[in-house]
Amino acid sequence: MFDRRAFRSWPRVLVGALGFGALCALAMLLADALFEGGFPFSRRVAVFGGMAFAGYLGAAWLVRRDARRRGE
Repeated sequence: MFDRRAFRSWPRVLVGALGFGALCALAMLLADALFEGGFPFSRRVAVFGGMAFAGYLGAAWLVRRDARRRGE
């Protein structure tokens, strides 16, 4: 499913993590707007985006570690 080329360099990983975190924060912001009205950039939105960012970095670290063990 994943191609390891996306995780070969840390700058590429950080750009991907920022994009993924921003998309998740946007999804939470839109969900808040739908259910609560308005577009309040709340702490919940920031935490959700930050957790998505951290999760992407963790997954990239695991993929890179596995690739290093296999000698790729």
